[in-house]
Amino acid sequence: MNLSLVFKLAAGFMVLWVLQMWFLPSMVEETFGWNSSPDLRVLMRYMGMAMAALATFHWTLPMWAGENLSNFGMVSAVFWALFGVMGVYEIAMGISPSTAPNFISTGMNFVFSILFFVNSRKS
Repeated sequence: MNLSLVFKLAAGFMVLWVLQMWFLPSMVEETFGWNSSPDLRVLMRYMGMAMAALATFHWTLPMWAGENLSNFGMVSAVFWALFGVMGVYEIAMGISPSTAPNFISTGMNFVFSILFFVNSRKS
């Protein structure tokens, strides 16, 4: 596995979230224990757009970064780890429910963080 592939896999993971926020908002609300409201639905559409932008950057960055891709990989490793830490905190504090989807998505953040870190060091 190389760093370029890790960026593309991460982009694919983010696209799954984009599709859920845009087309399956009630499923996302249920997963996180949120109470649905028109305001929340608007916020989810904007969050989906932000995630789509990040997914696009992850997908295209290997084409742009050249020799500097490992630097972007290390920065990505930090942010993916921070998202994982936030997920653990929210589950531990009871902010997010202790459900399999929450554990899986939080775990995936750490998996991608490790993949970015390891493959950035190899590059």
